[in-house]
Amino acid sequence: MRIGYVRVSTGEQAETDALEQQTARVEKAGAALIFADVESGRSDKRSQFNQMLAMCKQGGVSELVITRIDRLARSVITIHRTMVTLEEYGVKLIVLDAPVDTSSPFGWFSVNQMAGLAEFESRLLQNRIKHGMAYFREQKKASPRPPFGYYRVDEKYAPDMRLDESGNSKWAIANEIIDYFLLDLSTLRSTARYVLEKYNISWTAAGLRYWMTSPVLQGHTAYNIHGNINKPEKWEIYKDTHPPLISPAKAKQIYQKLADNKSKFCYGNVKKNNEILPLTGQIICGCCGYKCFFVQRRANHRVRVRCKKRENLGKSFCNHKISSYLDEILTAIDTALISRYETVQNYTVTNLVIKEKDDPEIIARREQLQALRQMPQNPIIQSAIEQTLLEIQTIEQKEVVSKQINDELQEMFTICFSDREYWNSLSFPEKRIAYREFVDYVKVLNGEILEIKLLV
Repeated sequence: MRIGYVRVSTGEQAETDALEQQTARVEKAGAALIFADVESGRSDKRSQFNQMLAMCKQGGVSELVITRIDRLARSVITIHRTMVTLEEYGVKLIVLDAPVDTSSPFGWFSVNQMAGLAEFESRLLQNRIKHGMAYFREQKKASPRPPFGYYRVDEKYAPDMRLDESGNSKWAIANEIIDYFLLDLSTLRSTARYVLEKYNISWTAAGLRYWMTSPVLQGHTAYNIHGNINKPEKWEIYKDTHPPLISPAKAKQIYQKLADNKSKFCYGNVKKNNEILPLTGQIICGCCGYKCFFVQRRANHRVRVRCKKRENLGKSFCNHKISSYLDEILTAIDTALISRYETVQNYTVTNLVIKEKDDPEIIARREQLQALRQMPQNPIIQSAIEQTLLEIQTIEQKEVVSKQINDELQEMFTICFSDREYWNSLSFPEKRIAYREFVDYVKVLNGEILEIKLLV
């Protein structure tokens, strides 16, 4: 059976006809089944690529068709390892743009030379992108995706005066959102609901918070925020580069209100003593999958569990309308944990037949090591061998640590649930730590507990 593999690096390329062109050529070459990825060739975790290799290992595949060698991968090691696998399972590699016979020594050498050029080109591209981004920052250019209320003019931030469907400019709507949030009784959730109902603009509470605290709204150009949203010390900020949406005084009011509302409206806290409750962040909605939060509006009242998305965006987006109660959830979890403890205690370990298996990462690294040792030796290959050996050693050390952690978790599990009175005597902060170790998540919907996923 002849199969094919095609790949482009980004979604933007996929929207062009690059992927279609590859597919058409591979189909014309007689491929009965084609695997396609939209992902970087430097990644070894491409799903379709790995499915293609798995199919080759199962047998029944005689030939693999690709358009160019860099479509297979952008790494010399990955390409070499793939070729070794294909040769081992009797699969012939057909490269349409550079016909070579990989069964011959010269063909094998040619493909490895092309692989080296593919990786060289990839590294050059990375270097150009790195220098391009540095120049982009030096010029204080605006992000291609400016925050709401702004748009790009000559690569700088400018107020967005384009009219919305309501007849108001986005700049005016942005100002209105800020003013509404700063009202005495407003919260992030009520502001998000207000914007949705009035302007049909959907925002989560978290998204609204990140938008209001963006330095861009204060007139500054900022970089390195993506991936560091909660680490402002890592942001790179250039001040006073464009007209601000909010003044320093308003920015101070926003930060103060966010801090006040965090406790006032119980985002996982009990108002009475500001104590963090167990299962904070571990209870999810059975309808939309959003995390739930706690509400305790009156003293000595039972803590209710509500869906954040339902509260933010209303019934149109989630039908989780009936609250669950935290004490009922805790009782159900305790029952499940005690039952699991009894099962573990009654399990006959001597009847188990344990077959240890190597970690998939170690297997992959060993295959990589074997492929490297088969290649002509030079300083670069020797360096790669040493690096691979170091990676194998690191993974093995992690496995030892993981085993120790599992043993410690088992000991903690036994201490907590071998004596029910001891567990009941623990305080909320102590139970919260234990629940973090023993419980993955709890799924609730309309007053019912749908699922309890344990980690033990």
